Amino acid sequence: MEREWEYYNHALVPTTAPHVVPDTSWMGDGKKWRELADGKRALFARWISDFDCGEETEWWCLIKDTPFDMMSLKSNRRSLITRGLKRVDVRVIVPADYAEQMANVLIKAWKSYDARYEEGNDRKRLTAEFGQLTVGHLENNEYLGAFLKDTDTMIGYSIYILHDDWIEYSVVKTDPEYLNTQVNAALAYYGLQRYMKPGIRYILGGYRTMIHETNYQDYLLKNFGYRKAYCRLHIQYRPWMKAIVSILYPWRNVIQKFSKNRLLYQVWCTLRQEEIHRTFL
Repeated sequence: MEREWEYYNHALVPTTAPHVVPDTSWMGDGKKWRELADGKRALFARWISDFDCGEETEWWCLIKDTPFDMMSLKSNRRSLITRGLKRVDVRVIVPADYAEQMANVLIKAWKSYDARYEEGNDRKRLTAEFGQLTVGHLENNEYLGAFLKDTDTMIGYSIYILHDDWIEYSVVKTDPEYLNTQVNAALAYYGLQRYMKPGIRYILGGYRTMIHETNYQDYLLKNFGYRKAYCRLHIQYRPWMKAIVSILYPWRNVIQKFSKNRLLYQVWCTLRQEEIHRTFL
């Protein structure tokens, strides 16, 4: 049986569908926290309830739950997708077959996010990790590769996680040198055509983001008919973490002023998340 919780970015988060409220009865057991985090130190657990409640709240999931109709878009937005389809081929891939190219795309994407990023040994490590993802190791993950038209040059990829009645659009990475090919549009369009079909309730495009600055959710909203499914945010802190948050919370605006520091930025994001959480109390 698949576990309902997993460790992600210093937190425990559910693996269940957004419309399913996970079991939280274990949260008083310190041993269970360590077990679910595979020995790592989770600072808090985060989950949602009241999925797609119909009322605008401070927390949401991004979903696509209707067939995609490109003709419903304004002409300039249709043009973006059309250009992408003319310049980019998208197909299902086995990562091990493109390990070096996937590592290259990911490293170039990281460099575009953060000018301070240094590659170090990452290229070799990532190539090895992608190289292990053969057909027998993909489980319910499906990888889409984006290639320059009529070539085998990879300029992006995305990962979808396939569940019984819903799909998670988990990852998208593109080479910043080729953004003018509209590679993002080609990947998103192909994904909708492949996965938004009868029997699927929705494609999940992620939750409201706190740590990573990105305009990609706005991109999906404007160009591909995704929408915000509002919900209620819950957070359960470890006792010592709750004390730290309580002490720092009144200073959150001061900490924000120094958030160019990477560590203080993460602290501020945690306090901003708590600020949102308190709107539900």
